[in-house]
Amino acid sequence: MKRFFHSYWSKWLGHTFFCAFFIVLAFTLSDFINTPIKSITDITMACIHMSTVFIACWSFIIILALLPTVAFTIGYSTVVFVSAILSFYRYTMDFSLNTMMLDIVFQNDLKVSADMVTWEVLLWVIAFTIMGIFLAKIKKSYTVQYQKKTTYVILALSVTSFFILLAPSGRFARPVTERIPFNVYAVTKKYIEEHHEIAKERPRKCHTVVAPTDSLTVVVIIGEALRPQNMSINGYYRKTTPNLEALRVNSFDHIYSEYVYTNRSVPHILTPADSTHTDYAYTERSFIDVFNAAKFSTTFIANQDAEIPYVYFMEEANTYIKANTSKTVYNFEKWLDEDILPYYNQTLKKDSIQSLIVLHCIGSHWWYNSHYSNNFEIFKPTMTSRIVSNCDSMEIVNSYDNTVCYTDYFLQQIIQPLVDKNAIVIFLSDHGEALGENGQWLHASNSEVMHKTAAFVWMSNLYKQKFSYKATQCEQNRHKRYRTDFLYHSVIDAADIKTDVLDTTLSIFR
Repeated sequence: MKRFFHSYWSKWLGHTFFCAFFIVLAFTLSDFINTPIKSITDITMACIHMSTVFIACWSFIIILALLPTVAFTIGYSTVVFVSAILSFYRYTMDFSLNTMMLDIVFQNDLKVSADMVTWEVLLWVIAFTIMGIFLAKIKKSYTVQYQKKTTYVILALSVTSFFILLAPSGRFARPVTERIPFNVYAVTKKYIEEHHEIAKERPRKCHTVVAPTDSLTVVVIIGEALRPQNMSINGYYRKTTPNLEALRVNSFDHIYSEYVYTNRSVPHILTPADSTHTDYAYTERSFIDVFNAAKFSTTFIANQDAEIPYVYFMEEANTYIKANTSKTVYNFEKWLDEDILPYYNQTLKKDSIQSLIVLHCIGSHWWYNSHYSNNFEIFKPTMTSRIVSNCDSMEIVNSYDNTVCYTDYFLQQIIQPLVDKNAIVIFLSDHGEALGENGQWLHASNSEVMHKTAAFVWMSNLYKQKFSYKATQCEQNRHKRYRTDFLYHSVIDAADIKTDVLDTTLSIFR
């Protein structure tokens, strides 16, 4: 037994175990502290996720310990240093690292970034980094012996487990790479890939463009997981959309979404892609570029983190604004669309004769409780567990319906400043949502109900006067069946832009 504990490999494994445990307990825990817990299943799931991060971390440190003591100390203390910074802002401000945060870091001047550095964060980071250095230096007590077969068995197991857990297509990749310390690598990689995507050359396809001469504001809202079945404007038994009803919007109740998850749906609806030419979503520019060619002032305001399939279109706009720069899918605190409003109202105040504003909302995204404010907790009881099987079906529906009520309020805030303008608002959700139909929930799986998505159009009185034909046709078409392909052509048509890329047969205003 004494020989076992004094063997080089037991010291190697023991030392690296405590190095990994220190990182997970001190830093990774900050990513779990606000996870909703209702039952033993929730606790078990959180423990599995933390254990997965720990195993990945331990495997990485075992491999890192092959380096000489000085190199290992530098490498390990660097991981601790970065993790300490991220965990401080996670604990104190609920900031999660994402590509928007990196954009802010790289685009802000030194003074703005320096304002985030306080004596508290310095004390926190210095204290943990010193602890990390002392822990790393324990490596002086052993040397990895390469002549032993045990060394290669340990390395083989470590390398295998590390790559299994972080494999891009693996089931464990997201729970690991979204958490400290691995989110540093994952977010940086995604940031580089996004900017590579933005830099791609997509040729402009509109060769002739004739813009309207009058002042005009076009607002396009990309919703999230809003299904028409739960909107009272479409006959739902609960009063979930009183504001939209009072504003007399034209709700389109038969819209079919080609895709049932955001990454595929958003590029599809922004471009001239259709069921025949799905590749256009990745080779062509969006309708924003047509508005740019027509000399409109274009603004994209995002309340979701950019994703590689559609980040190109965000950057197409003259102005790209990130409303929430510190949220990821593992945030369970409030993440609200009203955070868009200050940027939106500021954009409206700009002296632009013609403007296009695109809003990408968080809407009714899971975890539903995060996406409505406390005063919109109308239907109760609501969810208390993030595991669907742990929730009563009515709790899930209640929480979802609360997001619909909140979205109704938010949309009213978007429309109200446009009442006296020549303006039109077009809303289209990226996909629908399953709420127990055939035992299915949420989206991104094979269910017909997930393809049914919400859409509506609001027009100011001045717009109706100027474009009475479009207003009449929109009203008459609202019960017709459309695919989400309609958006590209309908937005261009709504702005009365004459161009060779417009297919009027796909416009809801014809």
